[in-house]
Amino acid sequence: AFLTVERMDSPIESAEDLARQQKIKYGSIQGGSTSAFFRDSKINTYAKMWAYMNQNPNVFMRSSKEGVERVLKEDGAYAFMMESTVVDYVVERVCELTQVGGLLDNKGYGIGLPPNSPYRKPMSNAILQLQEGGRLHVLKEKWWKRMRGGGQCEENPDSGAAALSIANVGGIFFVL
Repeated sequence: AFLTVERMDSPIESAEDLARQQKIKYGSIQGGSTSAFFRDSKINTYAKMWAYMNQNPNVFMRSSKEGVERVLKEDGAYAFMMESTVVDYVVERVCELTQVGGLLDNKGYGIGLPPNSPYRKPMSNAILQLQEGGRLHVLKEKWWKRMRGGGQCEENPDSGAAALSIANVGGIFFVL
């Protein structure tokens, strides 16, 4: 799960920041895997976030599309949490959005096959070869960043963190 907000100079840099404040509403898809993550979490911050969402059912959306539209419409007053793969895809196409913080939860995807399927081993080997050869990465770059409108939202190189100078680290290291 990832946090998605409208691009802005935001005091929100993480789920912890979001949980501590009361100005920006936040939610996820009602009944989705991200909601289930918060509902079932034993981590205090996420449990607190679930309590907020559960007490404010209007923060739940029916779809990722509806959540993205609400983030844009509420102009910085709503943050939407959704699957990281979807966030990666959307922020490449909707330049007013940005991803905040790191992964809240990390789960992989799988392909379901019947027990004792003769396809299990060949499919596993093929996926492993694609991954080890970098082909899965190339495919993701193609479909997320170049095809169907991807890559429109290139990061501005001036918007990143500034390089540290000697003055910034002088108290940490002795420069000889």
